[in-house]
This record gives sequence, structure tokens and C-alpha cells, in this order.
Amino acid sequence: MPQAHSMHSRRQRRCMSQHHNHFIRLSCSLIFIFDLCWAALPAQLPPVITPKTTPNILAVNTHFASRSAQLRDIPAHVTSARALQTPWVREDFHWYRIQRTADAYDWSFTDATVDAFEDQGIHILGVLGHPPGWATINQQDDPYHNSFAAPDPDLYAAWAAQTVVRYRHRVTHWQIWNEPDNPHFWYPTPDPVAYAKLVHITARAIARVAPEVKLVAAGINPFALQFLQGAAAAGLWNDVDILAIHPYVNPLDPRYSGLAEAALLLTPLLHRYGHKPIWITEIGWASATSDRDPPGAMTEHLQAEYLSRAVQILWQTDISHVFWYSWKDEKTNPYGLFRWANGPDDMSQPKRAAAVFRTLQSVTHIRPRTLTFHPVLNFDSMHDVWVRGDEHTGVLYASQRRAVNGGNAIAIRYAFPAFGNQYLVFRRWHHAPLPMGTTQVCLTVWGDNTSTLVRIWLRGSDSKRVQLTLGMSGPTGWRDLCAPLPQQFASWDRIDPSDGILQQPATFEALVIDDAPDGSGSQGTIFFDALRATTD
Repeated sequence: MPQAHSMHSRRQRRCMSQHHNHFIRLSCSLIFIFDLCWAALPAQLPPVITPKTTPNILAVNTHFASRSAQLRDIPAHVTSARALQTPWVREDFHWYRIQRTADAYDWSFTDATVDAFEDQGIHILGVLGHPPGWATINQQDDPYHNSFAAPDPDLYAAWAAQTVVRYRHRVTHWQIWNEPDNPHFWYPTPDPVAYAKLVHITARAIARVAPEVKLVAAGINPFALQFLQGAAAAGLWNDVDILAIHPYVNPLDPRYSGLAEAALLLTPLLHRYGHKPIWITEIGWASATSDRDPPGAMTEHLQAEYLSRAVQILWQTDISHVFWYSWKDEKTNPYGLFRWANGPDDMSQPKRAAAVFRTLQSVTHIRPRTLTFHPVLNFDSMHDVWVRGDEHTGVLYASQRRAVNGGNAIAIRYAFPAFGNQYLVFRRWHHAPLPMGTTQVCLTVWGDNTSTLVRIWLRGSDSKRVQLTLGMSGPTGWRDLCAPLPQQFASWDRIDPSDGILQQPATFEALVIDDAPDGSGSQGTIFFDALRATTD
């Protein structure tokens, strides 16, 4: 749920401020790139992105079993979900609601919910949720009501196995806990080792009774991976089939918020511990004042627009399942497709986002249109000159080891210290012009299995400079990192004082790499070949 994760943009703002300071103090050290011959720029480069093979599933968090006030209303709620054509839902199976005391069970709401979704042919991702106070390690909680303290692992595992068996062959995917990196859902302090232990004990209990089910790790904040790193080191990878993230960026526009890079942030962990599918089990934007937007900058119109934009961005990643949060507004947190209206069971007031959600179900297998790219720079110049800033943690050099179209690529070899915000700036002595009316810029990159950020500096015709983040270095192999030019650059992406509007025609000025997260101590070599722009 969208409560306590830090905003990704704060880091961007701090990083941009430091870039600005270092640009002012650029040294005069010159780095020359020599080539043996001049290579003509092709009119259009061949595609280098591997086509996506995973399906695109747009789903929703419904909470019918855990939030419906009247049992009799659940079939009608599920019928409304069918009307929006959602193929999957994420449903809470809350321990405290099912087993309030050690010897008393009430399965009525979960039974009714599973029955109704099965009748409609809708798949369920079940969340093995939070315990009653009597089953936690925190004996100060009310024993008969819900608790967000860490559960007794053995009691939780036994209850989870019992739940999975009850709905075996009807619910095939189960998520263990919700947001254990968030102190609201694992208090008093998130503990990655304790969470990994809980998953291990639970996975073994479930494997004994239903070995065919798929286990999904709890959704975590991808912009602060310390928790997942700790859980991975404690053995989490061995016990789950699917990883999950909750990349909340509300109220930011999904195009300029780092959403496209959310899954790539996990690349170093996937490289170290092994590949696993990644699902987004919560993502959303509120439609008014909310926990992440106290001033209330969002509207119902923007909520619908950002839903559409986010899905289009995520189509181009390897994430197969995206679960919108949520089906219905909470009383004070309006993330839903339906307004709160007259209470939890009133589905009479759909928002604009509900219509967008329904429309997207019919188009999620349409690929983005093909764009025409104009060459800007292919790094094959015979006498290219680059100026490095006063950071001394890396070098830029020409390389024939890898190049998309023969000739040269350029490479940046770096070793960032494991403290603070580390970055490198390489300014091209002769700026490369972008075509008039540029709408998007792409750079072909061979990654180094890190989450190092790749950015560029652009200079407008009024000499005002801005910074554009293209994405993460990511996995090895050539791929395009692309980013649209915003109508107005955020304040932290303005190198010079300006209104944030890039005046065209503009030029490419500098290539920047930046550690992510700060102080990660990342090191490696990233290759670059072919900077292109589109005016479509």
C-alpha cells in the first residue's frame, strides 16, 4: 500500500545540484578519441532491442474479501470487476479476519470471494496477510485484532499452508506478506533477515502440501533496495518463484519519474542470485489529496492519464503482470478506480480511470508504433575530444571491442567509492546538433549489470542547459535507452537557471553516469554507440 516509501525525485534533486557544482569546476584535462577511419552515419540504425516475449497483464487490487462490509455484496463486486475485463486480481487473505482466536475460524468472506472470481474466470494472486495480535511476537498488541508486528514464523507457516490447501488448484499464486520493508507493515523495524526466515519456513510448509503453487515475494520499494539486498543475502532467492515491486511515484508523471527503470534497479541482484520474473503487485496514482500528495496536485483526469502512460511505459519492459492500486478509494486515500461514495460496498461511482482501465484491456498486446530515428552522433569521429570534470573515478576511451555498426564505440570505465553520491561527467568539446522538433532521444548502451544511471546534458538555443535521464546501465547486450523530452524540465534537472523549457534547436553536450543507489560502490565498464533522436 502506498504509505511510507521515500520519493525517488528527492534523490534526483540532490544529485542534480551536485552535478551543477562540479560542472562549474571542470578541469582542463582532455581525453582524445582516435579512430583509424571516418565512418559515414547511416540514415537509420538497425533495431537493437530484443522484442518482448512476456504477456502484458493489467490487473487490480480488489480487497473484496478483506474490506467488504456485507457478505451478500461480494458477487456483485466481482461482476463489476468482470465488466472491466480484468484477467487477474490481488486479494487479501488476512489471517486476523479468518482466525481471530486460536480455535475459531471464519472463512466466509474468502470462500465467497474465491467462489465468485472462479465463476467469472478471473485469476487470483492471494496475499497471505497480517496476523491477529495473539500470533505475533509483540504481545502488547490486542490479541483479537489485526497486527502489523512480525508474526511467529511457525504459526504463520502453519496457517499459510492451511489456507493454500483450502483453495488448492483455485488460487495458484500466493504472495508472502505485504511490504515488509515498510515499518507500517513490519513494526517496529523492518528486518530483512527475519523476513527471509519467515519466507523459508512458510515455503517449506506449503511445499509439503501443495508443491505446484507459485510463491511471490512481498512487494518492496525498488528505489531503496537495501531491504531486498539483505533478504537476498539471507536466502530469499531459494524460496520464491517471482519477485514483486511497488514502484509508487505519485504524484509525478510516470514518464519523468524513473518508473521505466524500476525493474532494472534489481539487475545487480538478478545477476548475482539468478533471474526471476518481476511483477508489479501495486502501483497507482491518487485522484486528490493523499498520503504522497498532501497538497492535492492530482485530479481524476490526471489519474486516468497517468494510468494510461504508465501502462504504455511498462509494455516495453519485461514485467508481465501489473496490478493497479486500487479498485476503490479509501475514505482518505483516493487511489481507486471507484469513488468512496457511500461506503466500501458502493460501486456506483466509477472514475475516469475505470474507463481507461477497461479500454487498456483490449489493447495490451499492441506493440508501440515504429519511430524514425535521426542520427546525432555515432562516436566514430577521427578526432573527437571530450572534457572530463574534476571527478577522478573513471575514464572515457574509444573501443573497437563492441560497436553496433563496426568502427568504434566509446566506453566509460569507472569505480565509484561506496559513500555519498558519485558520478562522472564527460563533456564533448564540439556539441552535436539535434534535429529541430526533437521529441525523444535514444542512446544505444551495452550495460554492465549495474543500476548505474545514464544521463545526458542538452543545451538549448538560448544556451540554457538541462539534464535528461535515459535510464539504467542494466544488463549486458546492446539495447536502446530512450527518454522523451518533457515540455518543462523539473527544477533539479536544470543545470542553468531557467524556466525548464528546452529551446530548440538544441545540442548534445555531455554524457553522465551516476551511481544508484547513492553509495553503492558500483564499478564496471559501460559501452555507448549511436545517439539518435526522433521528431515523431
